[in-house]
Amino acid sequence: MARASGTSRGTLGENGSSGAKRRAAWRSSFALAMFALAPAALVFACSAEQPLTPRPGEGGTGGTGAGTSVGPCVDGQVRACSVTIGEHNGILTCLDGKQACVEGTWGACAEGTISSRAAPPKAKVRQTSARPDDGAGGVIVYSHTAGPCVNNPCDPSCQVFEEQPDAGLTPDASGSIYDWQTGDLGDFPGGLVNKGLKEPCAQASDCQYNMQCRSPVTGTCAHHKCAEGSGLAADCDPCVTKICDIDPSCCAQPYEGTCAHDPCKVGGKLKSSCDACVKEVCKAKASCCSGTWDQSCVDLIPSECGKTCDAALGGWDPTCVDKVYTVCGATCQDAGNCEHSKCYAGPPLNPACDPCVAKVCAVSPSCCSTTWDNLCVDKVATLCQESCPVKGDCVPWLPGETDPQCTGIDLSVGVPCNGVVPVCNHGKTEAPAGVRLVHFPANSQQYPKCAPDQTHPNMQECLTQEPIPPGQCISVDANACGIGNGNREIMINPPKKNAASPYFDECFCENNWSLSSGGNGCAPPECSVVTSKTVRQVNMFVQFDRSGSMTINDRWGKATGALKNFFKDPSSAGLGVALRFWEHFKPVAGCDDTACNVDACSVPLVPLAKLTSDPAPTDAQEQKLVAAIDATLPTADTPLQPALAGAEKWAKAYQLANPAQQTVVVLVTDGKPNSCGNDNATIAAFAEDALVNAGVLTYAIGIQDSSPTLMNLIAQKGGTGSAFFISDADDIAQKFLSAMLQIKGDTVSCEFDLPNAGLFDPTNATVVYTPTQGQQVNMAKVLDAASCGNGWYFDNAANPSKITLCPTTCQTVLNDAGAQIDVQLGCPGSYDPATYTHVYQATCPTGTKVQWGWFAYDTVTPGDSNVIFAARTATAADQLSGAFTTLATARATPADTQLCTMAGPAPCPIDVYTKLDLPGARQEFLEFSVTFNPTTNKGAAPTLNGWEITYSCVDSE
Repeated sequence: MARASGTSRGTLGENGSSGAKRRAAWRSSFALAMFALAPAALVFACSAEQPLTPRPGEGGTGGTGAGTSVGPCVDGQVRACSVTIGEHNGILTCLDGKQACVEGTWGACAEGTISSRAAPPKAKVRQTSARPDDGAGGVIVYSHTAGPCVNNPCDPSCQVFEEQPDAGLTPDASGSIYDWQTGDLGDFPGGLVNKGLKEPCAQASDCQYNMQCRSPVTGTCAHHKCAEGSGLAADCDPCVTKICDIDPSCCAQPYEGTCAHDPCKVGGKLKSSCDACVKEVCKAKASCCSGTWDQSCVDLIPSECGKTCDAALGGWDPTCVDKVYTVCGATCQDAGNCEHSKCYAGPPLNPACDPCVAKVCAVSPSCCSTTWDNLCVDKVATLCQESCPVKGDCVPWLPGETDPQCTGIDLSVGVPCNGVVPVCNHGKTEAPAGVRLVHFPANSQQYPKCAPDQTHPNMQECLTQEPIPPGQCISVDANACGIGNGNREIMINPPKKNAASPYFDECFCENNWSLSSGGNGCAPPECSVVTSKTVRQVNMFVQFDRSGSMTINDRWGKATGALKNFFKDPSSAGLGVALRFWEHFKPVAGCDDTACNVDACSVPLVPLAKLTSDPAPTDAQEQKLVAAIDATLPTADTPLQPALAGAEKWAKAYQLANPAQQTVVVLVTDGKPNSCGNDNATIAAFAEDALVNAGVLTYAIGIQDSSPTLMNLIAQKGGTGSAFFISDADDIAQKFLSAMLQIKGDTVSCEFDLPNAGLFDPTNATVVYTPTQGQQVNMAKVLDAASCGNGWYFDNAANPSKITLCPTTCQTVLNDAGAQIDVQLGCPGSYDPATYTHVYQATCPTGTKVQWGWFAYDTVTPGDSNVIFAARTATAADQLSGAFTTLATARATPADTQLCTMAGPAPCPIDVYTKLDLPGARQEFLEFSVTFNPTTNKGAAPTLNGWEITYSCVDSE
């Protein structure tokens, strides 16, 4: 096999993204040509006639197997040809004939005879000695001599040197192309990390420290903000709130009348006196005010009132989705061929847009006819075994990475370290020198504003001293800027302080902040897309209303049925669940409308334990939860205040004892508090206390007849924006299950997306698992999924875009709450031009003379890199000197010449005979030269996957 050796800059590297496929096609070109010609050979009669030899100056048969249509040639030329028909027990059956040049291409081998002869011996291997190269680079040492053209041994004049390096030939890198310094959040106090990274993130301001928010979460909105659909409630998500302020047409306009619910939405019956329009609708259809306000009532509004609900409901159209990026700075997942990503709840999808969507809709047709809700999203994993990205992930900007949508500048501040503050630019335009860097004392109340108060008495500032190219950072002297070693809040490029202060327009200002923490150690930048992801166990205390009103419209049966399905869902595996009903005397008395005992309401009926992917009874927690539901009936009052206070008390205590986990409370009710206190502010204060003092999140699910005002206030104070509402007219079971799936959210995925090729070195990737107990483990890399035991693998070894943990490893990690996964990728190296050479010797029998013929190659040349091939000849190895003759240049642009095969098209293969001319083309020793020229930024180098050089033995003159 071909190898590079010499002065150390020649090394084996992995093939480019298409190298293996291209090489397979390149090597199969002989076989395809032979297959096409074989039937024609059957028309000739057997003969012992000897094969014809090429005439001097015709370049032999080209080494492609005579009879193939290769070029270039001059019309009217004729040459001898031989075609191999078959071989059996060492005896060849050959067609010996002639081929003519027609329109610049050699035609089929014809006008010949069929003969039989012994197959030539296989090529012997000999070791060549290393020879110093005249230029920079090294010597390629190979062990091949020429042999008969593999696909056409009948042609004795077709000799080929065929070189196939195992993984392609690529020069070594000499260090990193990035020279700034950055700190490590692993050395930061946890409080500062959590302050700068609010995960799951909803918008850019949640991700500081030179990070970005990808696939943002969407609070309690009716559908995901990254998907088109009906207008969204302004308070359902902080990003949606910003969008609604700018463009109210995107959002559902709040109903401000006195009706129990918005007349433009289905729900319970309405009083005719609550609204003039409602009065008119009920005149036309009495059941709207005596039975249920269903869709038929909503549909009467235009005709009876002369109004439309379209303006009230709004419309979350593509321009609103676009504002998730332009207003909030968050990046939605690519939708592919679908109307929206299958990982986001939204309108129904077309099954033809994606194979997984088709599979989901075959099981659940409503996903492609009614709505693609969270149940459909859930099936992406369970039916398709595909992973959706973790929603709300703060991921670092990588060295060299730019925002494809930002044509200007976009600045951020990285993690400060000993005396250094990295300032970065992720726009596509260079940021000039002289950008203001300001900083405030800790807890200044300015972070993370786009326009901080620059009259703050303790604000300090300095200017950057050099330009920042796109995708790069610079190191700012922290001490010279007055930052020192204290805790400071740092912002780049604030608005103008006065007429003399500089300011530069940029794409986003929301993520221009960082926090400093004294003496954090510095290190070169890491090309990692995932750093320090912690597996957070999610624990859910479900506090479920069992009041008598839950019997109406079978709310109890539908909602508890959905709850049981949620517990049984394999995707709920790993979720911790505790359950209690209220009011209820089990497991202890007192959680009722007379005792109003908060302590009693804090004791779960089913204590906390994790669900598994196994069905009951193997999943013991699932069995307990389902059994508890089946043994309970709705027949009680609605003491909502002690019920919520008890759940928050349990959750707060558990969260404080287990800070590495995430505890949530889910309050479910279809009524208003009618005992034990009914003041909205007092009730919601319990959710606020658990959030502020322990980090507990509280979700509220209101079924028909619950108080929207109270439920929204509980969700708002509990950190989840707004409540979920389900009316009797809805499919209660489906909407309840969808809400539970959205609450469950995402944990750490077992798949990690990688940046674009060229931004990291795939040969220098590590995945480190730090368990909650025990030593850090450096996970092994395996070839592919089929090779899995424990460890991880690339989705494509040649051009990786994703790292996936093996199934066993994935389960181990997800079962270890508090564990940490670190994915680290080495930065691309810095490449210099490098030249390698090799000397070939052609051997011909007595009475014949060497004639160099044709040259073919296969390369991958990223960006503006290229490979230059050259040769020179001599009658003896020690006489090789003087200038090389350029044979070809392989490059991707402006014309793609990366692949040049023996099968053409013109100008391939390269005519070495013509390039060298006489006498050079007929000298025995040929020194072959390959020069690798990297990209302009020296960040990527070409790869040479293989090459062929042919010669013929023609009659001596």
